[in-house]
Amino acid sequence: MSQRPSSVVAERAVRYLHSSGKPASSVRLARELLSLSVADEEQATRLLSTAFVGDPRLVYGDGAWRQAAREGARVSSTARPEAHEAHEPDVAFVLVAGARLAPRAPFTMTALAASRRSGGAIVAACGGDPASLAEAAELKAALTAIVAGARVVLHAPPGGLGSLESFIDEPLVDPLPLPLLARRRLHRPGLHSLEDIAAALSLSVRVDDDPVGGIELLPLCFDALREPGEAWDTTANDCRAGGDRVPWSRYAFTRDDLQTVPTVPGTYRFYDLDGKLLYVGKSNNLKRRLAAWFSEDSPRGARSRTIVAAVHRFEVRPSGSELEALLREAGQIRRDTPERNVQRNVHPRKGRASRLRSILILEPAEEPWILRAWLIREGQLLDSVPLGPRGGGLRRIGRVLQDEFFDPREGPRSARSRPVDVEIVARWLAEHRDKAVAFDPTHLKTTDEVVSRLRWFLERGALHDPEGSPILPR
Repeated sequence: MSQRPSSVVAERAVRYLHSSGKPASSVRLARELLSLSVADEEQATRLLSTAFVGDPRLVYGDGAWRQAAREGARVSSTARPEAHEAHEPDVAFVLVAGARLAPRAPFTMTALAASRRSGGAIVAACGGDPASLAEAAELKAALTAIVAGARVVLHAPPGGLGSLESFIDEPLVDPLPLPLLARRRLHRPGLHSLEDIAAALSLSVRVDDDPVGGIELLPLCFDALREPGEAWDTTANDCRAGGDRVPWSRYAFTRDDLQTVPTVPGTYRFYDLDGKLLYVGKSNNLKRRLAAWFSEDSPRGARSRTIVAAVHRFEVRPSGSELEALLREAGQIRRDTPERNVQRNVHPRKGRASRLRSILILEPAEEPWILRAWLIREGQLLDSVPLGPRGGGLRRIGRVLQDEFFDPREGPRSARSRPVDVEIVARWLAEHRDKAVAFDPTHLKTTDEVVSRLRWFLERGALHDPEGSPILPR
């Protein structure tokens, strides 16, 4: 059996022609399948050819579409979509629906739909309600797969892009906003909705609430806004004309390199052409942060613009946790004094340091670990130990607890020990009360009691009770 690319519109056309039992013009099919009122047969044929993506079950001739006489029949040359580029990259079309319930309220997504086009064919599609618990996990997985490694054409209201990126837990690298492309190509400043864009392209659209209809219309509008044979980069550059351009030609990396950055906490370093360290930063999501630095549409202050202009290459170093990334960033800035980092003096609050002279911090860890323990004593980070589901790491923690907390020994400490800014730790804990648990281990009687408490946390697999409150050891 031949493998056909998936096209919702082509499938609808086959069923419609089979049900009617007679050929249909492009104008009629456009109205029945896409809710488009197109008076011109040639224009309607071109739009349907793109939507059908060369499905061999459909042929066009003598002014009408028919079902192929046999499996494997090809679409006539009249019906073939015009190729925009011989080797155009895969394109993901993403439609976001939603609104803000109040002027300063967060954007709430009510529907998502997406499709992926490869070699002129729609090869994958998905859609649903991101707020539905039953649909969310499956929708997230399908949407992530559709946008992976593809150029993205996006239609979303203000705030929709950030909400979408939060939903899939990763950034979209340089998404091309369809409304902006339409406004610049058609010289119409008021174009925002997909229906308005289609109407400006002489397509009279019947509006409904089905996101599937929108995701079928999105690539049609995108293709109608492009010139025959136009390359993706030409379209993207024209869309971004007049914006804050990113000097890609001067970099030792590309947009594709940004796609390979992991979506984990960590630190990143920017270097100039001479190899001089410019800037050190940290993020809870390295991929999202680097994408924001080099996005054409990101607003930047004067300092950020000078950094983007001077960068030649970057390095990333993933960390096991948010706290580790924060401490590593502070240590690197203090040690290497990067040219573009603003040095800030962290002023401790009265009495805070004394309360953190002896502390054990637990936070979630990266797989295959469950938790990560931080042991701090007298301004020294003695160790950072990941804990496995079967108790791996507890013996190492027990040795540190016995030697440094319950039976402090004379002489040099472990080679893992290093100074730590307790004020930074305290501020992080204050901001992440919903993610971490901290306590003084010496409030328990022995090392064994502390280890037993840690084992209890591992067995639960969580640091919080069902209401979200931290579970503190007593």
